[in-house]
Amino acid sequence: MEIASLVVGLISLILAIYSIRVSKLNAKKQQEFEEQMEQKRKQERILEERQEQLDWKEAERRAHNNPFPITEGSFEKRVENAYKEVRSERILGRK
Repeated sequence: MEIASLVVGLISLILAIYSIRVSKLNAKKQQEFEEQMEQKRKQERILEERQEQLDWKEAERRAHNNPFPITEGSFEKRVENAYKEVRSERILGRK
């Protein structure tokens, strides 16, 4: 009877140690996943900022190339309107 209780106790100890190891491994994997997601969000923000800069440059180009600039107001207003148009086209997938 004592041997059986010792074996049960030893098995319980082994299972407890195993579950602690699994918990540590899960925590490590979760932390790695969160770090990867944060890195991905940073890269997406950088790409969004870069795309916004490109959209503004395209808007300025369109404002300069407008054949009727006087009818649309100031240059800043033409650039803003062109920017809205560029963003809409990009979002809707048109070129």
